[in-house]
Amino acid sequence: MRLLKSYGIATVIFTALLISACETEENPCPGVDVNVEIDSANMKAHISASGLEKVAFDLYVNDQLVKSFDAGELDSTVTALTVEFEPGEYKVCVVAEFENCDQRIEGCSEFVINDPSEETCLGLEFEVDKLSANEFKFIPTVDEIEAIEYGWYVDGDLVLLDTIIDNEISFLIWDFSAGEHTVCLKAENDECGEVEYCKTIVAEMVCPEEVHFEAVQDNPMTYYFYADFEGKEHVAYDWYVNDDLVEHENKDGMTDQKLIWQFNSGTYNVCLVVSQDGCDDVEYCEEIVIEEVACVDLSYSAELVETDTTDIYKFIADFEERDDVTYIWKIFINDDFQGSEVREAGSEDDHIFYWEFEEGVEYEICLKQYSGCVESQVCNVYSIP
Repeated sequence: MRLLKSYGIATVIFTALLISACETEENPCPGVDVNVEIDSANMKAHISASGLEKVAFDLYVNDQLVKSFDAGELDSTVTALTVEFEPGEYKVCVVAEFENCDQRIEGCSEFVINDPSEETCLGLEFEVDKLSANEFKFIPTVDEIEAIEYGWYVDGDLVLLDTIIDNEISFLIWDFSAGEHTVCLKAENDECGEVEYCKTIVAEMVCPEEVHFEAVQDNPMTYYFYADFEGKEHVAYDWYVNDDLVEHENKDGMTDQKLIWQFNSGTYNVCLVVSQDGCDDVEYCEEIVIEEVACVDLSYSAELVETDTTDIYKFIADFEERDDVTYIWKIFINDDFQGSEVREAGSEDDHIFYWEFEEGVEYEICLKQYSGCVESQVCNVYSIP
């Protein structure tokens, strides 16, 4: 045997296991099968080649001759060859020539030796499984057995925080907007400190063929519009009211997939329009009609309710149309808003509103019709001496 080349750093075991040759009269060329099993924890590669015990052959690594074997040298026994490698990508080949065969006999296999210095403390890694154009599953592994805290991050934002117990760690399934995103798994313990492992994924752009929204009336003047079409989380689109752009979606930080709009009386055209680069400007519109609401004269009375520990005012709406009008109580201190309460038209709630006062503070209590009647309100100032 002639050892022609050695490499530095990692020890790798080459095991050549040769069994009976497969040449026949019909096929005088023996077959060769090369398999590599990587033991990354111990930085070893176990290589087996079969079918060449009667043939002289050479062993190559990355096209460099490492060792030559004479015919019958192995004789169906297991022979180990120790060669040292630096971290990197390798291709191992067994090459032979046989007197009864008029062609080169060759079998190859490729493998990778990882750099231990680049492996993360705790053995923190994850694999990525693409479930759809925008949905991915991240499947983690970790060597640490003791309980440690870990977190999943998407584009720098923490999306899941949990604890590793008995080597159990939760996978992450995430729906991405189109484009490039960075996903990181971070963990920390006393030995390693904070460790992270990250990968970059690219979510495909999916252009919808049609769009839709649901319009839900909240009160006589206010509507909620909910985007309702496949892929709404992954495409940029805009909301329009009477041709005026009023809100972006899936850009500029807006991602709630809805529009809340308070109208005055009149007729309005509300539209959802796709505005994603590379997609057609698909749109969907609905006409919203807001009937004119009669403004009423509001009034309320106030009564101080004293207890042993607190001073509370009770306010009672006492105008004639109070059962048929949606109105709102609002509280201010020096024009600073403190709180509110809405009473819907037709509600079975009573018309009483309570607020706890601090001594020496002046509170402005306003009662306002909740239907676009800007001037329909009454405000008074109260305090506890």
